[in-house]
Amino acid sequence: MDKLQAFQKFWKGFDIPAYDSNSVPDDAELPYITYSMIYDSFGVTLSSTVSLWYRGTSWSAVTQKAFQVSDKITRGGFLVSYDEGVFWIRRGTPWAQRMSDPKDDSIRRILLSIEIEFFD
Repeated sequence: MDKLQAFQKFWKGFDIPAYDSNSVPDDAELPYITYSMIYDSFGVTLSSTVSLWYRGTSWSAVTQKAFQVSDKITRGGFLVSYDEGVFWIRRGTPWAQRMSDPKDDSIRRILLSIEIEFFD
């Protein structure tokens, strides 16, 4: 498994669909996760974002999902293995922020900031 496949597998591990933010299918149904697929080589720390997308009138479900992701990554980060090495995913700053959607007031989105460092 290459680093891109490992990144996708990590985000699919939260019991809802996960998509590269540039490849969300037209027929995708909420809830889902979108992530920016970024990568580099050894020793470079990258900053990126991940979005948790839900629909409803309450923030409860999307907030619980953000807590689930936070618990997985933990304060010390989480190592993900792939064929050529590992990457270290950590919480960025600010970790999580609620976002609105001006086109649809039933969208509940939490934007997560992450840092990734590859060791290959």
